[in-house]
Amino acid sequence: MTIAAIDALRAAGERGDADAVGELLAPDVVFHSPLTARISFEGRDEVVALHRDIFAVLEDIQTSDPLEYGDQRAFVFRARVRGLELEAMNLARCNDQGKIAELTVFIRPLPALAALFTLLPPRVATRRRGPVVGTLVGLLAAPLAFAFRTADRLAPHFLGLPETGSTRD
Repeated sequence: MTIAAIDALRAAGERGDADAVGELLAPDVVFHSPLTARISFEGRDEVVALHRDIFAVLEDIQTSDPLEYGDQRAFVFRARVRGLELEAMNLARCNDQGKIAELTVFIRPLPALAALFTLLPPRVATRRRGPVVGTLVGLLAAPLAFAFRTADRLAPHFLGLPETGSTRD
């Protein structure tokens, strides 16, 4: 039953359908933030609202077949954020009823994470705390995102390594 929930989650993600995601979640679901270990989103309503925010900033979501390990399932998804290719792994655990009880997301590369960091936290803060706090969060996120993008560009030079991979990152 859990693989069916994960397949349905992948399909809902590719469609950007937060309501369909909500149908798959346990009432007490926990979503662990990919941006900081200090934040988790708890409860179906909050995780659905978060997915609405996520789907508003990510484009062209494509998922891979899931991997299975005990009671956990994982799948990779690719998307675009502000024109940058983002790659992430979604780790999910389902409860005995086949509902998704826990989600953890890991994201790379750094420039795409930086772009997501400038878009998602201000959007979530505006939804939860209002436009003034959302604007403040956006102002705080911008210099950090700039630092992340710059570090990514300079890292190969400082480490004495050749650049590899896509130049779109």
